[in-house]
Amino acid sequence: MKQTLYRPLITGIVILFFTTMAYADTRYVIDKTQITFRTGPGNDRKILSLLNSGEPVSFLQSEAEWAKVSLQSGKEGWVLKRYLTGEVPCRTRIEEVNQTLERLKTELDTAQKTHQQINADKTQLTTDLKNIRQELANTQRSYTKLKKDAAAFLELKARHEKTVERLTIQTQKAAAIDKDLTQTLRKQNIRWFLGGAGVLLVGFILGFGSKKQKRHSSLL
Repeated sequence: MKQTLYRPLITGIVILFFTTMAYADTRYVIDKTQITFRTGPGNDRKILSLLNSGEPVSFLQSEAEWAKVSLQSGKEGWVLKRYLTGEVPCRTRIEEVNQTLERLKTELDTAQKTHQQINADKTQLTTDLKNIRQELANTQRSYTKLKKDAAAFLELKARHEKTVERLTIQTQKAAAIDKDLTQTLRKQNIRWFLGGAGVLLVGFILGFGSKKQKRHSSLL
């Protein structure tokens, strides 16, 4: 992984180092610590500032050994032409290469951290997936058991309903029988009452006739 990331990094640095970055009418201060930037072409002219090595300037005109240039800020002045070059100085290129290297290192570190985070996320997702599968298996087992329990419950409910229905029918039959029995007993009681009353009436008539006959015999 690291070798794959370093290859384009090294290639870019080599290309950047050996490529000359020249711009139209652009010159650079050569590899010298500092040079003077004057108001006119001559060492007796006033020094406006000092220019550092590698600082880019826009070439405007030349006069003898002097060159009139414009800084990036727009300020114009004169410098010795021998201190200017059309090529980017080595120091500047080295600095640019170092900056590019640091930027690429930062990008590499970021890419490695991102890769590590992706691996961590992948591990977490794998764990979560395993847990979800286990929960799914448990849910399926619970669902299967619930289906069986539900089937047993429905069967028990059906049996209960049938039993209740049979009990209702039997209760209605028992009520009808009880009603018939009550009516039968009532009729039987009436018969017994009538029968007893008849017996008493016959006994009374017989007794009364017997007394009347005794009285008649005594009169004779």
